[in-house]
Amino acid sequence: MTVAATMAAVLLLAVSSPAQEENRSDGFLRVQWHVVELSQPIRIRLEGYVYNASPVRVSDVRLHVVERDGAAHAVGEAWGWVFGDVPAGGTAYFVIPLQAVADSYDVAVVSFDPVAQEAP
Repeated sequence: MTVAATMAAVLLLAVSSPAQEENRSDGFLRVQWHVVELSQPIRIRLEGYVYNASPVRVSDVRLHVVERDGAAHAVGEAWGWVFGDVPAGGTAYFVIPLQAVADSYDVAVVSFDPVAQEAP
């Protein structure tokens, strides 16, 4: 299987969780996050790390967050990017501003670009 085929096979990773740190691994990208409430300048934000378990450096990692109420209805959404590349076997940080505190969140890696295969 080629690197591109492997990347395409695990394109989407979704995590649904209450407003706490959550881990889940589906494929080689894993998202770990928590919600932070501040006074200024961004009142509420979701921040965390994307972990890359593959031998390939990835870039332009795009995240989508769906904010849900207690009945699991979507009440808001947000989009964000991981800062920089996610090295093979490494991590990268992200912060996504949110509109309001929700009961749960769906966090999904919706796209990324493979950059290069790296030595272990």
